[in-house]
Order: sequence, then structure tokens, then C-alpha cells
Amino acid sequence: MRTTLEDRPGALARLAQSCGDHGANILALQIFPGLEGVTDELVLSTPAGWAPDYVAALVTRAGGRDVIVRTAPERALVDEPTRYLQAARQVQEGLVPVEEVLAHLLEATPVHEGQGDDPHDDGSTLVVEAGGIAVRLRRAEEFTATEHARAAALAAVADAAEAVRTPDPVPGEVDAARLVLRAATLADHPALQRMHARCSARTVYHRYGVPLLRLTDRLARHLTGGDAVLAVVAEPDGSEEVVGIVQVVRRGGGTTPELTVLVEDEWQRRGVGTRLTRAALAQLGTEGYREVVLRGQVDNPGLVPLVTRLGVRVRVRVAGDDVTVLLGIAGEVERLGTPASQDLVRG
Repeated sequence: MRTTLEDRPGALARLAQSCGDHGANILALQIFPGLEGVTDELVLSTPAGWAPDYVAALVTRAGGRDVIVRTAPERALVDEPTRYLQAARQVQEGLVPVEEVLAHLLEATPVHEGQGDDPHDDGSTLVVEAGGIAVRLRRAEEFTATEHARAAALAAVADAAEAVRTPDPVPGEVDAARLVLRAATLADHPALQRMHARCSARTVYHRYGVPLLRLTDRLARHLTGGDAVLAVVAEPDGSEEVVGIVQVVRRGGGTTPELTVLVEDEWQRRGVGTRLTRAALAQLGTEGYREVVLRGQVDNPGLVPLVTRLGVRVRVRVAGDDVTVLLGIAGEVERLGTPASQDLVRG
């Protein structure tokens, strides 16, 4: 049963008291705040023989308006946050279309192209954008502002998941699949400096955590030597330019190495960082390392997609603006794929 009550103290209590006095038990409740009152959705267990009209009259006498009564499906008793979390998992996996998931959640009917708009629509139609397509749903009762917000949030989850599953194609003639991954050498310093010059200030900041105007010779040597346990670069096949680098270092005598990755802007969201990182992790796994630390900032848009695509066990810790991800690689070598070159750069 769904109804709108005045937004004042005691309104819902009077409705609950009226239901109890007449033998109707409230099994579940959802509250949708609004500008012109509060919409409440209740799942009721009523005595045998009650008709929907009797329930509607009871609610109206208790102060409810715009009353809609219908037989409730069993899923109405499932915890609502749990239903939305399960729905988020469905759209993230991409196994069920977001239109179908939303229709099930909101007990609505999809409206497809060519069916036209309802000229008498009074709020009973909901429209959200998912994957560049307008998803339209319709039902008898009006959608609340809360339901509109929930639908938009779920559509955003679907868009984000789709972006991770299907990265944009590489611009130009060189395909990302034709990238060559190899150990970094001292001869790569000029190419690394040119790559840094092509990177935006934001990309460089996400890698180093500080503004960096240019890559000095000293820092270039640090990337390919010094404390480096492993350094791998990616370059398009047939090119002498570097477009990404992953570096693994061991700091302060610690046993768990730290991994950092940098991909120039034009090659981001093409799987370059994932390929570099997976190759480095596979190499470390063959050498007996069990865990690797990955550090970044909370506002780095590439961090979550990268960690998700790796497919290894993770533990995440957030402290202020900093994110620390512990990647478990023990026993994951075969699943991670081809290790990096055996010609490693070591300190």
C-alpha cells in the first residue's frame, strides 16, 4: 500500500495505530520525503477477506491521500538496501540490462521507442540515461524523487562498469595490443623525458604526488635504477617512444615492494597500465614475492579501474587523500599472464 501523508509529527503513528486497531500488521515500510508531503509504502498482512477498497478506506480515514493498494510480491519483504546492492552487482557484471534491473526494482514496465509518451503523464514515467540510451519506465503510481535518484545512481554504476569492460580504442594507427613491453634501460632516459613532457600536470601529479615540471636526468636514473626491483616500459611496436612505465621499488629494507605506474594521457583507458602492471606482478610472483603495495590518491580516476582489472586479491586503506592498495600475488602467476622480461633492472 502506498499513500501520501502530511509531513508533520504523528501522521505515520496515526496510520500505524489505525492499522493495528483493525488487525492489519505492518511487515515493511519505506519512506519517500517530498515537498508536498511524505510518501509511505507499507507492506501489510491483513485478516482474511479484506479487499483493496477496504484497505484504501482505512488508510484514507487515517489521513492518507492518493492511496494505491495492490497484492504485494514476496520480494516486497526483502530489505530494500539489499535489493539495490544486489542490483548494483548485476549491472556491474553486465549480465542483466539496466532497463530490466530497474523495471524489477521499481515494479515498472519499460517503454520502448515508438510506443510514444503518455500525454496524461503526471509523474508515472521515469527516464534515465544509461550507456547513452534513454531508459524509460512507466507504472500506475507516481515515481518519487528518491526513486528517480536511485535509478540515476544505478545507471551511473552501469556506465562505469561498461567503461571498465570496454575501453576506448587507441587513437591513430597503432593498436594497444601491438605494444611491446620490455625492461627499462638507461638508454630509455630521453624517451622517458619526452613522455613526461607529453603528460598533463594532473597525470604527473597522480604519479608522484607533487607538481613536477619536467623529468630531470637524476629522476630518470631513479626510475630505471637505484632502488628499483623491476622497471618495465611500454612502447608501440616499431616506435622509439615510451608511452608507459611501471616501476617496483623496495624502500627502507622492507620486504613488500611498492609499485607505481605512469601512462601518458593519450594512451590512458586503453589497458596499457593494466598490461604493464600484470606483467610486473607476474614477474614478481615468479621470484617468490607474495604481496605488492600500490599507492595513489583518492581523486585518481584510473586507480579503481586498474585494480579491478588486475583480478588479484586486494586490501584497501584510505588515509586522507592517500590510498594504499595491498595486492596479493601469491599463487596468481599463471592467471596474471606473461611475466616481464627476464632482463630486469635492479638496484
